[in-house]
Amino acid sequence: MSLDLRHVESFVAVADTRSFSSAAEKTGTVQSAVSAHIRLLEQRLSRKLVERGRGKPVSLTNEGNAFLVKARRLLVLADEAMEGSPISGTASPIRLGTTMTFALSALPPALASFATAAPDNPVTVTTARSHDLRDLLDNGSIDIALVLDQGPHTGRIETVPVPLVWTAVPSFAYDSSRPLPLAFLNDARDLRRHALTALDTEPERQTELQFHADPVGLRAVLLAGLAATILQRPALCEKLIDIGPRLKLPSLGSVPVSIYVAARQEREAVRKLVAELRRQIDRKPR
Repeated sequence: MSLDLRHVESFVAVADTRSFSSAAEKTGTVQSAVSAHIRLLEQRLSRKLVERGRGKPVSLTNEGNAFLVKARRLLVLADEAMEGSPISGTASPIRLGTTMTFALSALPPALASFATAAPDNPVTVTTARSHDLRDLLDNGSIDIALVLDQGPHTGRIETVPVPLVWTAVPSFAYDSSRPLPLAFLNDARDLRRHALTALDTEPERQTELQFHADPVGLRAVLLAGLAATILQRPALCEKLIDIGPRLKLPSLGSVPVSIYVAARQEREAVRKLVAELRRQIDRKPR
């Protein structure tokens, strides 16, 4: 499991100052970036590190205090590794942010094609929810964001309407005499709305909804064949397919998927990666 050292640095700064605003000043960033870094670090470690609340002082949890020792050691080791001259000819990595759904589906072929076209340009990947990723773009933590559209923005350079599809594993079995099991993330309100709106055209079809807090947990349920969901068409992969035609499910709408690029990102490699991402989200099913 890899950790983003910027997230670790923000955590140590919060631990030292007991203030998100002071930590932002110490690390040369903004308070929203520090907050996002801590949230992403907690998600990566699957544990709560910082106690925070309106009007309450910032403090560390027991797990936060335990991790602080390791965090300081990580930063020392990173400083030692960076001592000396930089490696000649090594390009700065392009920092790409996207959702877990796209990271597990559309992103790998895009990165593989990009690596062939620009072999000397490494890419690092951060996963988060779409609205968090645009915040990370604005505070300089990532260079590119591939997300569900987050509205007008100076960095929005591509927006593609992407069809939604009923999704499950090929072996998913559905007895039409029983409710259709559908699984969604807790905050996937737009996707649920599309699904329920489509199902309203077939009032005789019963559904059984289940909700999950974590995208990895949701994916486990889908891969086990225990439920179906709806996804953007580019999010389909070998293990998850469009089951709509087979089960005669009603047509769904589409959602806009956008690519945002940070200000002053004018590298040719960034343009090449954006082009590969564009091809993946606009690809037609085989």
